[in-house]
Amino acid sequence: MRLHRLRISAFGSFPGVEEVDFDTLGEAGLFLIHGPTGAGKTTVLDAVCCALYGVVPGLRNSARTLRCDHAPPNRGPEVLLEATIRGRRLRIRRSPAWLRPKLRGQGMITENAKVIVEELKDDWVALTTRLDEAGDFIGGLLGMNLDQFAQVAMLPQGEFARFLRADGEDRRKLLERLFSVRLFTEVEKWLADRRRETGREEEALRQEVHAAVNRMRGAAGDTLLLETTSDPEADPLTWSSGLLAAAESAARDSAQVCAASEATLTAARGRFDQARALAERRHRHADALLRRDELESTAEERADLQTLLAEAAAADRVLPLIRQHDQRTAQADAATAAAEAARVADVAPDQLATLEQDHRNEIARLVQLEPEETRLTGLRAARAEAAQELLSLEKTEQELNDRLAVLPDDLQEAELRLATSRHAGTTLPIAESAHEAAESTLTSVRHRDSLAEALAQAQSRRDTQLSALERSAPHLFEPLPLASTDIGDWPGEPTLAGWQRQCREEAARLQELSAQEVRLGVVRDELRQSSREITRLEQADAEVAAVQAELPGTFAAVTAEFDELRSKVAEIPAAKARCQAARGRFDAALRRDELMAELAEAEEVRRAATDEAQAALDRLLAVRQARIDGMAAELAAGLVAGEACVVCGSEAHPAPAESFAGAPDADDEDAAQAESDSAQSARESAEAQVAGAASRLESAADQADGVSVGDAEAALAAEESALADLLALAATESGLAAQVAALRDELESARGRAEEIGRALAEHRAAASALLAEQERIVARLDEARGDDSSVTERRARIVRVADLIAAAAEAVASAAGAHAKHDAVRQTVPEDLTETIAVQARTEAGIELARVRMTAARQPADALDVSRLTAELADLGERARRNAVDLASAQTRAEQLSSDESRLAAIIATACGDDPTLTARAARLTGEADRLRAASAALRTAASAEAERESAHEAAVRAALDAGFRGIEDARAAVRTEAERAVMTERLSALRDEHAAVAGLLADPELLAAAAEPPPDLAGLAAERDQAEHEHEDRTSARDQARHRRDQLTALSADLTSAVKLRVPAETRHRLARRMAELASGTSTDNEWDMALSAYVLGERLRQVVDAANERLAHMSDGRYLLQYDKRRSAGSRSRSGGGLGLRVLDAWTGIDRDPATLSGGESFITSLALALGLADVVTAEAGGTEIGTLFVDEGFGTLDEETLDDVLDILDSLREGGRAVGIISHVPELRTRVPTQLYVRKARTGSTLTLRA
Repeated sequence: MRLHRLRISAFGSFPGVEEVDFDTLGEAGLFLIHGPTGAGKTTVLDAVCCALYGVVPGLRNSARTLRCDHAPPNRGPEVLLEATIRGRRLRIRRSPAWLRPKLRGQGMITENAKVIVEELKDDWVALTTRLDEAGDFIGGLLGMNLDQFAQVAMLPQGEFARFLRADGEDRRKLLERLFSVRLFTEVEKWLADRRRETGREEEALRQEVHAAVNRMRGAAGDTLLLETTSDPEADPLTWSSGLLAAAESAARDSAQVCAASEATLTAARGRFDQARALAERRHRHADALLRRDELESTAEERADLQTLLAEAAAADRVLPLIRQHDQRTAQADAATAAAEAARVADVAPDQLATLEQDHRNEIARLVQLEPEETRLTGLRAARAEAAQELLSLEKTEQELNDRLAVLPDDLQEAELRLATSRHAGTTLPIAESAHEAAESTLTSVRHRDSLAEALAQAQSRRDTQLSALERSAPHLFEPLPLASTDIGDWPGEPTLAGWQRQCREEAARLQELSAQEVRLGVVRDELRQSSREITRLEQADAEVAAVQAELPGTFAAVTAEFDELRSKVAEIPAAKARCQAARGRFDAALRRDELMAELAEAEEVRRAATDEAQAALDRLLAVRQARIDGMAAELAAGLVAGEACVVCGSEAHPAPAESFAGAPDADDEDAAQAESDSAQSARESAEAQVAGAASRLESAADQADGVSVGDAEAALAAEESALADLLALAATESGLAAQVAALRDELESARGRAEEIGRALAEHRAAASALLAEQERIVARLDEARGDDSSVTERRARIVRVADLIAAAAEAVASAAGAHAKHDAVRQTVPEDLTETIAVQARTEAGIELARVRMTAARQPADALDVSRLTAELADLGERARRNAVDLASAQTRAEQLSSDESRLAAIIATACGDDPTLTARAARLTGEADRLRAASAALRTAASAEAERESAHEAAVRAALDAGFRGIEDARAAVRTEAERAVMTERLSALRDEHAAVAGLLADPELLAAAAEPPPDLAGLAAERDQAEHEHEDRTSARDQARHRRDQLTALSADLTSAVKLRVPAETRHRLARRMAELASGTSTDNEWDMALSAYVLGERLRQVVDAANERLAHMSDGRYLLQYDKRRSAGSRSRSGGGLGLRVLDAWTGIDRDPATLSGGESFITSLALALGLADVVTAEAGGTEIGTLFVDEGFGTLDEETLDDVLDILDSLREGGRAVGIISHVPELRTRVPTQLYVRKARTGSTLTLRA
């Protein structure tokens, strides 16, 4: 790649359009770019990078904008570069993003970045305008990115000096930007990730094996564990087989013992059930005897109930007539009360109808007068309205008269104002001219005075600046040449310009030495940092030693705690079994209490069913006996005259038997039989329910083992609490295991840190010795250069301050001269005696007069309008007064007519109303009186009829009561019973009869009679025998179930253990291989002799190529004294365990000893870093596909070289011109300006920088 032309516009520090002709600069092969600090030398290189890549190198790319702040607002930043890349002549025009003013309105708008890439063929041909396509195209041609290009084509010496002294990690960062080792670092990362992954997998499987062993320990219990002698840690499978065999043997033994206890329990339960049934039958027989004695005392109650029910039946036949009598009596009383209430005072009953008719006739006359009353109301409203209108017209007449009295005077006054405003309009131009003349005079006076004030300020500022300069640099004024004074005794502009040039040259000389002062500060900082690092490493070494002394004890304690925790966690299966058994007893106790209540309820139902069955049987027997007693009548009912009797055969039937009332027949007997059978079935069902409940209660009681609900619940809570404690301990197992692993890792890490700290201490102490020697050399050179000042930087800063004071003084002198010339020119046009006060007063008076005239003239249209308005108003008011007088006379006539009509109609209405206020009120009162008269007459007729009906109902009720056997109506009423009362009596009577029959049936039951004859059984003894057998069987059943569960659980856990062991073995192999590979690739393995990572090895080979290329030039520049050596060992200061492979050493041929690059002097460091930069450029160029860099730039560092070394360096740079290559040097060194005639000068000014080509 070769640069031809660069054009910069509003970019960086260049506000205008600047152009660099690299072809002209390249003709000499070697050219110099120089200028003041901050002028923009590096900006030229940034412009080249921006054109090629769209960005600038380093931290400068993070700036908010690349646009020059001195550029005009509408000029955007733009870079145009013509270059030949791989034989193709390209023109690249880029415009970075920037903020421009909006075309419409206020504010700024972002102008996006743009690019145009063109190629020269017969003419310029556009290739692309897309940013991404341009970047891919140029990057593909160059074969390198921005970082690589900046290192190859621009050779930043400061960065390579740091690279020379850097540790392995910093050197690695730069090399990774230039040479891609991404594939190898990804391999390292993959191997490290694989090591961690297989490690986690192996640890997880190891924990699974350990957890499976612990689960088997917990499930087996202490008894089985004592029967096994093998070690689960050494051979878990053999240990598992032995444990399973012991569990199988224990399960067989417990099953045999449980079968024997079950037979014993069955026999004990049978004996107890037989005794309990006998005791229940004896109890039923004794209850029946007691109830029979109680029923004998209820005979009198049964007779009373029969009598009351018979009387109630008779009273039911009389009750309708009694109710009818009561109803008629209530109706007669109500009619009498209504007639009394409707009676009209002072009116005989026979006059009620006549009086009512008189009222109706008067009401008819009042209805005819109602329209006249409505008309009267309308007349009154019309009269009030007319009176209101009359008042309004009179008021209007008064207002019109008042306005007509003052209107002529108002019109005359308006005409006078109009004449005045018209006169002011004619004098307005004269007043305006006078005001403008006064304003112009005032402006001139003020301008004269402001120039005088500016002259005084300029002279004062000049004197102040020159005085300050004299105080800061008195040696410049003693003695002052007379030829240089042009303003009093002060120096003039030529003298000041000479002084400023001298100061700038001295500051430039000191600037070259300031780098050494900066280096001294760096060396001192590095010494302090090295001292702090040595102190820190010594403290860290002591801390690591303390940790190494403390950790083994802590690790042993935590390991013991972890083993104890695992033994407790192994008890969890047994605790779960105990908790499950306690849960079963608690549930059984709850069911037992619930079944006891259920059994009591079932026995109550059975007792009621038994009583009902016995009562049904008694009814059946009674019906059957009654039918037998009435069988003769039943047979007689079938006799037919002349036919033989079925009993005696006789055809004559002289006295056939007659049946009594209510005698039962065959259907009645069948119904009683069906009822008895149903009741017996209900009894058997109830007995079955009692038996089932008793059986379930017995089973629940056996499972509850005689424990109460409270005790069972407390036992369950205790077992659950114990299990929860064990589970909580199990939850902490993983955390404690992680703590053990962490302590193990920390112990290993402490050993590694101790080794690293020892190596780092030795390296830092060696580096500190080298820095002390360099500090002594720099201090000697600076003491000579700083003179009386405390430092070179302070001396340069003082000279720069003096130069700034000289520049300020020169500017003040020029400003004072200009102000004096302007003041003299203005003073000739304005009289000296004309002051600003006089001019202001004259302008104020002219302004007041102008305002008065303008105000008066502005009123002219309004005054003309007032005159016109008042004239029209006068004519309108005369017409309105005439019309109002006519309307007033008409209103007075209408009001008088309405008043007369109202008086006449009011007299007629008053006569018809009488004492009432209105006709409507009188008609309403008369209507009410007529209605009351009619109601009184009807009430008298209703009362007479109701009294007659009451007498008739009373006679009928008395006759019916006597016929039913009662003494009167009240006796019959007392015998009446409600349906509920009769139902209660009937139910009570039936219950007594049924209970009597049921007791008789129980006493006749053969089973109960036989049980009563038996001796009472020993239930307590038999129950105790049964309970003892149940407890023994439950214990043996629980032992059998636990043995079986333990055997089954151990079988499943053994399978899990076998599976975990099979998975762990290959995982251990994989992890071992992955760890060795990862450590080897990362440089931490003991097999890796140089502690060199894989990526560091690749970069090391690149660094070896760079060193070989650099030594070709370094040997010439150092007269064969120095050669760079590639060192596989870790660099000084590297703290990483894998820091090898990127070391650099400098071989000193004079001593034959290799040195650390940090021990080189400033000039030695420069030539070494320059050689390194050139070598790196050659290697990167070859890496990029052999792209030839036709234009190179070398940035700074030449001020540290002596004359002979500078010649050697320039010879090397001159040799780079082979093949037509151009080399640009960026430097402040004055000597280079004489040695390199072709120059690009960067000039700095307040308005921005500019470029000048000097060939």
